[in-house]
Amino acid sequence: MNAHSADVVIVGGGIIGCLTAYYLSLRGLSSVVIEADAIASGASGTSAGWLTPYSHENDPAMLALSPATLRLHAELAETLPSITGIDHGYLPDPYLRCAVTEGGIAELRSFQSQRASEGVPMEWLSGDEARAMSPWITANIIGALRSDNEPTVDSYRLTMSALQAAEVDGARMMSGRVVGLLNSTTGVRLEDGTEVHGGAVVLAMGPWSGAAAEWLGHPVPVKPQRGELVYLAPPEDGEGPELEIGMDIVEDGGSLIPKRLSDTIVAASKEYVGFDRSITASARDELLLRAARLSSRVETARISGQTACLRPISADGRAYVGLVPGWDHVYLATGHSGEGIHYGPVTADAIAGLIADGKSEHDIGPLSPARASVTTI
Repeated sequence: MNAHSADVVIVGGGIIGCLTAYYLSLRGLSSVVIEADAIASGASGTSAGWLTPYSHENDPAMLALSPATLRLHAELAETLPSITGIDHGYLPDPYLRCAVTEGGIAELRSFQSQRASEGVPMEWLSGDEARAMSPWITANIIGALRSDNEPTVDSYRLTMSALQAAEVDGARMMSGRVVGLLNSTTGVRLEDGTEVHGGAVVLAMGPWSGAAAEWLGHPVPVKPQRGELVYLAPPEDGEGPELEIGMDIVEDGGSLIPKRLSDTIVAASKEYVGFDRSITASARDELLLRAARLSSRVETARISGQTACLRPISADGRAYVGLVPGWDHVYLATGHSGEGIHYGPVTADAIAGLIADGKSEHDIGPLSPARASVTTI
């Protein structure tokens, strides 16, 4: 392989692209990851890093993949640091979903029943039991659900560690903007005219995936959704304890997420503003207001930062993962909404399996890009 070729060409240096390179390396295949900006420069570098499948559509086909991706995340927490020396902050602490009204209780009970039917039991707590778990809860909550299966990670560190682990086995990163696919051979063409060849191409372009529709002659109905986060600095001496467990209030949707390697996150807005990645005062104020309904500590906490990223939203709320119709060696891996970090490992492992072995051990049939031909956005 020369500087402009590899076994697999991966377009997109986010979590899915970098993990695909890693899982390909485990199968003995080389890859080149082409990124127009910088590795983890999009949502993969600024997401909340909450490993939950319940933040968007709760699509059954996606939920069915959650146990496998959580297992892979636990494995990555052990293997990647041993290869790269990067601690990506994996933290399997509890999470509380709290209710302050009878309507909220009914919603949580329904949520609990649905999760139990999927084999994911969640413990019901009284308001007093929930408050005993965290002094941050100041609202008069009347019930809560405890989840012990939604860890957190530092998404930027995880993405960088995945790429560095792949590079140990020969993967490469290349800067450039892809503008099309090669017709006569498998590969891509960059904006400067450079051609990069490979035995397969993986398009993992996140919210920018829609641009590939023209190259493929096949629809890729993905649009960007802006998500803003606010960060709260740790309490100083005399200001009370740090937040130790994640929580939200079901009636308002405000979430507080502690992180092992960064400040507490107040999450998250959902805004359709095209490709605008600006942070806004209105989103900051709304996020803080929602969180304060659960914890008055938010009102006195110091804001240490605010970020915005773009999520890839598919037409039907389900990711597109698999071979593109009409192409023998071109694969799509996009449309994971706000759960790309969560589903990153299972998506990448599935794509690597398809390329290396001709099959995936994960059931990604319902995620086939073929269905995009009958959906619109």
